[in-house]
Amino acid sequence: MRTVYLDNAATTKTDEEVINEMIPFFSRDFGNASSLHSYGKKVKVTLEDSRDFIAGFFGASPKDIVFTNSGTESNNHAIKGTAFRNLGSGRDHIISSSVEHSSVLDALKYLESRFNFNVTYLKPGRFGRVDPGDVINSVTDKTFMISLMHSNNETGAVTDIRKITEYSTDKNIYVHSDTVQSAGKLKLNFKDLNVNFATVSAHKIYGPKGIAALYIKDKTLTDKFLHGGKQERDLRGGTENIALIAGFKKAVEILKHKMEKDLQHYENLKLLLIKGLKEYYSGAVIFNSDTVDCLPNIINISFDRNKLKFDEEMLLIQLDLKGIAVSGGSACTAGTLKPSHVLKEIGHDEKTALGSLRISTGRNNSEEDIVLFMNALKEIVKFK
Repeated sequence: MRTVYLDNAATTKTDEEVINEMIPFFSRDFGNASSLHSYGKKVKVTLEDSRDFIAGFFGASPKDIVFTNSGTESNNHAIKGTAFRNLGSGRDHIISSSVEHSSVLDALKYLESRFNFNVTYLKPGRFGRVDPGDVINSVTDKTFMISLMHSNNETGAVTDIRKITEYSTDKNIYVHSDTVQSAGKLKLNFKDLNVNFATVSAHKIYGPKGIAALYIKDKTLTDKFLHGGKQERDLRGGTENIALIAGFKKAVEILKHKMEKDLQHYENLKLLLIKGLKEYYSGAVIFNSDTVDCLPNIINISFDRNKLKFDEEMLLIQLDLKGIAVSGGSACTAGTLKPSHVLKEIGHDEKTALGSLRISTGRNNSEEDIVLFMNALKEIVKFK
């Protein structure tokens, strides 16, 4: 049985060129970048070359890039680091949304429960997009930070972060944006977005797991996240993982070369899937992803239970048994039968949210994959 992987928003397959790029740093070039001898100096060059290249791709300066081990760590660093920097300042208000990634929501809840910060969780629109007007209207004289994802990891909806930063800059409010899903699917330029913090992760762009980056705009003040060393501009202690950093750089190099082709490929597959769903299910399928201002590789759907019959709790498992890998929401909250908080926030009841699917295409998918997905779905989600 041929298997079809359509969960690229959770993670992507590491490119073979990336793997080959990393191998020498596990054996021959094993030095510590903080060492002063030749072994250290050699990998220090790789570290800074990687920082330069990744920064350039995202429109940033090398000094503004801090390597971390995950998007989750980057989000925690930006949010907690800024909050702790503002302890006792008289400003204790953060604005976010109810559809953020769990690494943002859990960090904010921690700040609320342990340090008495006040957080406003804005409700999104129909597709999970946050209205900049709602953000601006929520600002008070105690607001010091806004944390909103650039594109929603479950629906793909893109929020106009630039409109928010146009307002926040004059108010001395820091803006953090989780751009993990946007990287490689939209053209990102952190300086143009004018954010103070942005998060990217290598494993979403065909790089290795365990390496990510946090963009920290020049002169943005934040507390150190990991203590114990002076690495990463004295913001994150710990020996840098040069092998993974080199892999991250290679993934970005490949992305720079293939991005235009990738984007067109994602759009073509998305159109094919939408066409197939509409032709077979007609009005019985509910699209939770917008057709405009949305990532080209994510389609989130629900089903009308008045017209269709299927087992919400078994849907993903039944598809997997047919060789189709998709998700019902964020991979960071998978492993449970809880419905997606994002889909509940955009208006679905628990059963509808539980029976929803996120289909996310990647560079290695084909039109045949879409056909195989549709064939499997027709056998599981049937008309009454």
